[in-house]
Amino acid sequence: MLTMTQVKNIKKLYYSKGKKVNEIVKVTGHNYRTVIKYLEKADFNQSLGKQEGDKRGRP
Repeated sequence: MLTMTQVKNIKKLYYSKGKKVNEIVKVTGHNYRTVIKYLEKADFNQSLGKQEGDKRGRP
């Protein structure tokens, strides 16, 4: 998993500098799929566990 600094750098290169994904891969050394994943991800907060209304097992 990348640090937030690395993710911000990827997003900066893509959105501000106008670099293509292949160029970002060469500059950062990260995998192509990793760069795509972090460019597409908007919310880094994940829900933990089940929601309160979820059913639990068999009655």
